[in-house]
Amino acid sequence: MAKTKFIMHQCAYCRRETKMEFVGGQPTENNGAETVKMWYRCGKCKQTALLTLPLASQTRKKVQAVALIREQCTPYDKQKTFTIGEQIYHSDLDDMGRVIRKDKMSNGIHSIVVAFEKLGERKLLENIAEEAEVVENVAV
Repeated sequence: MAKTKFIMHQCAYCRRETKMEFVGGQPTENNGAETVKMWYRCGKCKQTALLTLPLASQTRKKVQAVALIREQCTPYDKQKTFTIGEQIYHSDLDDMGRVIRKDKMSNGIHSIVVAFEKLGERKLLENIAEEAEVVENVAV
């Protein structure tokens, strides 16, 4: 089953702030600024509305505008904690990138989204404590 995208938006028909489902869209260029005209369906009244939203990839391009230098990057390690905008180098992937978002997953593990130069966006783990070995004593 395909994933559907939702946004929270005030419906022009029922005048409620509702969860609106993405129906379709097309990127357009208006005065040099890229936008996307998208059709969304209201979850309450089921009416569709055409919304003009800024293109999400445009903001990601601005983050990567500054060239990354290997010496200024922090080596990636899953035990470390990173900040948004921090430059990192992942030795296993042999790529440099910038942290663009931090998330907390449903199981409580922290993750970061990194925009790499070669690989694009990747989600990586952060702040994972080393698991201590627990030796259980079994009484017979």
